[in-house]
Amino acid sequence: MAAAVSLAGPLQEIAAAEAPGSRAGRPLQFHFASSGALQQQILQGAPVDVFLSAGQRQMDALQDAGRLLPGSRRELFSNELVLVVPARSSRRTLSFEGLAGPELGSIAIGDSSVPVGDYARQVLSALGLSAAVAPRLVPLGSARAVAQAVAQGHVQAGLVYRSDAQSDDGLRITAAAPAGSHAPIRYVGAVLTSSGNPAAAQAYLRTLAEPPSRERFRRHGFGVPDPSPQP
Repeated sequence: MAAAVSLAGPLQEIAAAEAPGSRAGRPLQFHFASSGALQQQILQGAPVDVFLSAGQRQMDALQDAGRLLPGSRRELFSNELVLVVPARSSRRTLSFEGLAGPELGSIAIGDSSVPVGDYARQVLSALGLSAAVAPRLVPLGSARAVAQAVAQGHVQAGLVYRSDAQSDDGLRITAAAPAGSHAPIRYVGAVLTSSGNPAAAQAYLRTLAEPPSRERFRRHGFGVPDPSPQP
């Protein structure tokens, strides 16, 4: 199982709640990293049964390369992009427009290889902030890395997923990205053609769409729209 690192909390919780023996002695093996890194590893031949991506672009690349089992791709969860500051910061409020203010220093965002970076740059562009904040941006390789940089005070603000902000006591949310300022954040899953047991892999994907799993994701800050298969 290769999954975006922002999914680690609920996926591990779901696995821990499984009845003993429900996988016939074959426990799930997770590999969490940024969606971009996982995409590249799969293209390079990493043996993966299921891929869960935080962005469509990474899944599209695998589909174009013929790496997805036909009919297995589906949307599962959604998320929001939020602006955060360190919880211990004296700054009580900060709007997206405030990112261009002279008093603010460095701002962490995802780099160009990861979906959270794509969404962040879309928001900055939509709000006309790209040029003003460009010298202050600190691009990092995953949503989790952005969250940690802010929580540890290495930067003054960052753009992360709501689920990451909700799970980290070191962060305080000050604003949510305006509606329509970025492409919808949709987590997509698919079975890989490299899977050694595609039937079991597809069965696992289906369990993520069942009510108990959906409720766990909801508690972790994800949206859980009705899952739908994709071409």
